[in-house]
Amino acid sequence: MREGDGEELARLTRASSVRAGLAQRARIVLLAAQGESNTAIAVKVGVSRPTVIDWRNRYAAQG
Repeated sequence: MREGDGEELARLTRASSVRAGLAQRARIVLLAAQGESNTAIAVKVGVSRPTVIDWRNRYAAQG
């Protein structure tokens, strides 16, 4: 995770004005940065493991 991204991602997970999908993606990235496994993230966020992998890869490639 790039410097400063953690604070912004955490803000997105708490903001009531943010689309649910964006907050969900932010939570995936934050949990990954904390060392959670893809399977654990999928369970906590309520998505499939391939979805977690996809969003982690997108963040790694594009930020």
